[in-house]
Amino acid sequence: LNSADFQLALRKWFLTTCQEYGFNTVGVHSELSLINNPQPAIPYVQKLTLVDIPHWKQEVPDENFLDVFSKSFEQRCDQMASEIAGPSKDDPFLLGYALTDCPLLTEEDCRERPDVIGGAPRKARIGWPRRLRNLGNNAPGKQAYVTLMKELYANRIDGFNTTYSTTFDSFDQLAAAVDWRTETDLSNANETRDNVQFLKVVVSKYYQTARDSIHRHDPNHLFIGDKLNANTDTLDTLLSTTTQYTDLVFYQMYGRWDIQDSSLNRWSKQTNQPFINGDAAFTMITETMPRPYGPVADDIIQRAAWTEEFFRGAFTRPEFVGWHY
Repeated sequence: LNSADFQLALRKWFLTTCQEYGFNTVGVHSELSLINNPQPAIPYVQKLTLVDIPHWKQEVPDENFLDVFSKSFEQRCDQMASEIAGPSKDDPFLLGYALTDCPLLTEEDCRERPDVIGGAPRKARIGWPRRLRNLGNNAPGKQAYVTLMKELYANRIDGFNTTYSTTFDSFDQLAAAVDWRTETDLSNANETRDNVQFLKVVVSKYYQTARDSIHRHDPNHLFIGDKLNANTDTLDTLLSTTTQYTDLVFYQMYGRWDIQDSSLNRWSKQTNQPFINGDAAFTMITETMPRPYGPVADDIIQRAAWTEEFFRGAFTRPEFVGWHY
């Protein structure tokens, strides 16, 4: 088979498999250039990655935590929305736009991991609060940080200095300080609070800019936002922030149904938006998957039972509207 024949056969197999198993949408992990060529045949979610900070990459450079307050970030969002969302604005098969796949947001997201799926340890990542607070005073993100610190400390630099054991004479001096605190003391409750509050400001600006750019070029489809990592504290920390801008809650969670159920009980009290689990599965140790993520079943019978338990529990909930794999 030549490449065109192979792609045609693969597309036919994929759509037939979806029909046989009752799948009625295509999630962000599918190859849309294959599935939607020559035209869409099944409703789909379009990926639009504005910040490249996913949890599953071994290397995420500090500079990938872009200054979302900057004009350059606004221009980046507008350009990508123009290229990706603009041509799709009248597509009846398009559900909406998803951003980054499980971005590194909280300290828990960013901390070092001694053992990951690939087997190698993963170094800690800097994250948005640490990245932006260490820029110079010409960076809009640093200015946003200083503005928030003035608010949190009632414009008293001595209170800020007490928290951080610093000797700044003024908040202007803080604004000018570069690389003044590259690490976070997790035992410092005030610093942890400051970082969480600033992260909410950052994510709010990120989502507002992303949503406005997409809707400027395509006002007809859903703004889904990031696929949030529910195996960390991301949703508990940021759900009230992200749902100010999204049309639904899009998350990933690997866990037995009782864990997922209790989490949905907690989150659904914070929002009336529908929920889609954009990635969840139960795995077994095999030759091709020696280090699977999430609950590991002993055999295929147990795996099937866990899967059925999840499906029957999730789809009886009125706010749970979808699952992707």
